[in-house]
Amino acid sequence: MSCRTLCAWLLALTLLALTLPTPQAFAQRSAPPPATATYTVRAGDTLFSIATRFRTTAANLAHMNGIVNPALIYVGQTVTVPALPGAPGASAPSPTATPVSAPAGDMVYLVQPGETLFRIALRYNTTAWALAAYNQIETPTMIYAGQRLLIPSGSKNSDTVPALPTLPDPFVSVDIAPLPVVQGNTIAVTVLTSRDVSLNGTFLDWTLPFAKEGSAYYALIGIHAMQKTGLFPMTIVATDASGRQTSMTTSIQVVAGKFAYETIDVPEDRQQLLAPELVTAERNKLAGIFGVFTPKRYWSGLLAMPTSGRITSQFGSRRAYVGGVFNSYHEGLDFWGVTSAPVYAPADGVVVLAQPLTVRGNALIIDHGWGIFSGFYHLSAFEATVGQYVKQGQVVARIGGTGLSTGSHLHWNLRVRGLNVDPLQWTRRVFP
Repeated sequence: MSCRTLCAWLLALTLLALTLPTPQAFAQRSAPPPATATYTVRAGDTLFSIATRFRTTAANLAHMNGIVNPALIYVGQTVTVPALPGAPGASAPSPTATPVSAPAGDMVYLVQPGETLFRIALRYNTTAWALAAYNQIETPTMIYAGQRLLIPSGSKNSDTVPALPTLPDPFVSVDIAPLPVVQGNTIAVTVLTSRDVSLNGTFLDWTLPFAKEGSAYYALIGIHAMQKTGLFPMTIVATDASGRQTSMTTSIQVVAGKFAYETIDVPEDRQQLLAPELVTAERNKLAGIFGVFTPKRYWSGLLAMPTSGRITSQFGSRRAYVGGVFNSYHEGLDFWGVTSAPVYAPADGVVVLAQPLTVRGNALIIDHGWGIFSGFYHLSAFEATVGQYVKQGQVVARIGGTGLSTGSHLHWNLRVRGLNVDPLQWTRRVFP
């Protein structure tokens, strides 16, 4: 065969290979469309959390369901989701326990996408700490979809898997998020019940009032920026119309945050404002304001930044004043700003204080409802008065350098039931 003929054959074979579909292409052509299931939106759900649960993205779910605004979903809405075997909440059957070999009649639980050890413990009327210890898990937050957990059986001699325990009546579901919680952050507790009740709870040294919206009860918990880390019990008590009380207890894990260390040099002419008696007197005055629980919620959605200036000091920074020890922390966010620059309301609310304070200088406080307050300090002027209802984005004050301040700036303090929390979390996550 001549070289010319051989080259022609090779060219023909190459062209044939380029035009013939590959085995993968045949498989793609013959593959059926992706299987889907339906999911009913529950209290506390977001499109992002649902997407995480079903191993997809919020953008994909929005496309599948023709949702124009991914932030606008509602309880009871039915959404189409990718079908995943065992995915929680889907219309298809979801096996929760697999009867495989386990010691002493225990059962094996298969972790589903999006689950946490805390929610699994709640489902089985135990604690995350007990499950972690039983399964020799050093970090209760580190579990993954597909992991098998041993659930201690109530019947040690039974060869069958025990039925899935339910929450005590009237509790239908209890959701706590985000978990684990970082020092200085906020968590929301969402409770659904089978009938109308009054709810209250306790966590650490705090009592938890619940507010009802629609069919759900909500409580917001602030975690101190210097709270010890570990697992701590939370108890919720439901009281029905007949006075019958039912309680349930679960655990919440607090993990360490990452905070900077700052040394603050206060000008000599203002160092007297560090006097303990002045600091204590002002703190006690504000405690009476921050201790009020307004049952109406004024805010909705994300909180907005109160100024366009850059952040110069983060929440929670460990602080030492005038060469002292690091025994305090920064209670809010500091923003750079020139004197008289506008301060905007981060959310709707009612002004409950607008007056000069000794340490914090000119101060304005907004009640957002449900025990949530914004405080703005070191101001040069007020643009709102006590009792005035203000809207998100409205100018309420002017930046200044009054009180215990090293220069013109804005201090934004966010409180949950009187406890300082990181305002940035509220600008990135919707509560409840």
